[in-house]
Amino acid sequence: MHALAPLLDAVQKDPVFAYCLLAATLLAVVSVVTGLLYLDIAVLFRPRSLLRVVIAIVAAFALWLLGALLQGQLGVGPATTLVAGLSRFPLYLVALAYGPLVGLVTGALFAGLQAAGGLLGWNEAMLALELAVLGWLAIFPSPRSSRWAGPFNAVLAYVLAWGTGGLALLDSATGAVTPASLWAQQQHAVPGVAVSAALLVVASPAVYARLFPGSRIAPPPAAGHVATATADGERSVRDPMKLTYPELPRALGHGRRRRELEPFPEFPRDDDD
Repeated sequence: MHALAPLLDAVQKDPVFAYCLLAATLLAVVSVVTGLLYLDIAVLFRPRSLLRVVIAIVAAFALWLLGALLQGQLGVGPATTLVAGLSRFPLYLVALAYGPLVGLVTGALFAGLQAAGGLLGWNEAMLALELAVLGWLAIFPSPRSSRWAGPFNAVLAYVLAWGTGGLALLDSATGAVTPASLWAQQQHAVPGVAVSAALLVVASPAVYARLFPGSRIAPPPAAGHVATATADGERSVRDPMKLTYPELPRALGHGRRRRELEPFPEFPRDDDD
């Protein structure tokens, strides 16, 4: 209770901090509850899906580490900041493909790699919130249905997460939210978010269906399509109106047999006539 005393005191004295913190908490609760309703985290119990998530986290950490190494050699600049910011792209893909709880777990694991044995900071917690909100937004509009949904959801999740929790952090650190302080907080993240969102345009619905099958938040198949299960339990959608070669009637493969008419029978002739 003593640890929460400064937080409660700040909530009572600063309405901006209180409103932003309340909005961020509401976003987190809605995202987590939605993930529990969909049981989206169940995909992590499938070896292939878990492997995809691990590969995305390792790729994101490699990009972030490369950016950190470049910043150590070349200094902080637009190019090095962009390389580090691109670590969001594989994390965005996982959250959009599998949902809010998977996004939250992915963000937490990535933050753990960034911490390198130290305590997790608020910026890492904000990234986990951003990924959870992104997974929640991916339910509708779904990037499995339209190409523009991925970039739109990525930008919206960033604005919602950092426009609530990010403002609360900024207000608690500086005492006031101003355009200058807001830009100082976000200037290193904006290039990576913008380029990562732009790269999501390449990920068409077919890419999600092929690379990230078995998602619990995938929209239901359209009318007239049949969902079938593959060997590893992942669903695939087939249109029954489109017949493959083995399903064609045999009569079409061999052609119609030609029927020949039998000769007209001859009647006995009457010689007397």
